[in-house]
Amino acid sequence: MVVGITYEAWVNRIVSRSDLTGRLTHLTRPAAGIDLSGKSFEEINLLAVENLIEILKAKQLNGSTKDAYIVGDSKAVCFQDAPLYAIVQNVEHEKFRRSQNLKEKLRYCGVGLSFVKSQMYREYGARSVIYEETQTAKDFLHKDEWWRIVDNEFKYNESTKEWDITDWTHEREWRVKGDLVFDFDRGHLHIVLYNPACVTKFLKDCPKEIISQIHGISTLKSILV
Repeated sequence: MVVGITYEAWVNRIVSRSDLTGRLTHLTRPAAGIDLSGKSFEEINLLAVENLIEILKAKQLNGSTKDAYIVGDSKAVCFQDAPLYAIVQNVEHEKFRRSQNLKEKLRYCGVGLSFVKSQMYREYGARSVIYEETQTAKDFLHKDEWWRIVDNEFKYNESTKEWDITDWTHEREWRVKGDLVFDFDRGHLHIVLYNPACVTKFLKDCPKEIISQIHGISTLKSILV
């Protein structure tokens, strides 16, 4: 017997909780091959807007591979199951991490798109990841499901008295297996942009026929100040 709630009850629960969201957000970055050395985080976000427009034109998000820490042989598109105020906090943390080490790979910035979670689950096969030590998760998951694994470990070295922690649970990650070919009519596509400069560039450069199909635009920096 399956015990669940109605869609209306689910929505009502979300709107009464500041830590929940009904959307899954994918954050992107500038296109591969662009030299980001010497560029400010604001400049990087403007370059990411160009990549976002190309994504919207193609109606496709390309899945990440093992190079982006996807376990197993399948690619996967990554999303955050977090409200926008948490999304911008994660973005600002990525900005801080890069300011401390410019050689560190930029994972994402404050530019992306979001979809309704229930539709992503039903129509695109989106599923929450499984946070666990990688080998432990491999032992209880079929190999075809390894793309859902995100390593989660809290190791303590008794010799050095130091912790070695791998923890990405703040992203509340969901994934779609493979590439995601999306439709503007499915998921009520919503755009996420970092600051007003990104909004100006997006509205100027994005084809009008695409803008007319977008459900809305949110500016992350406006949430903080």
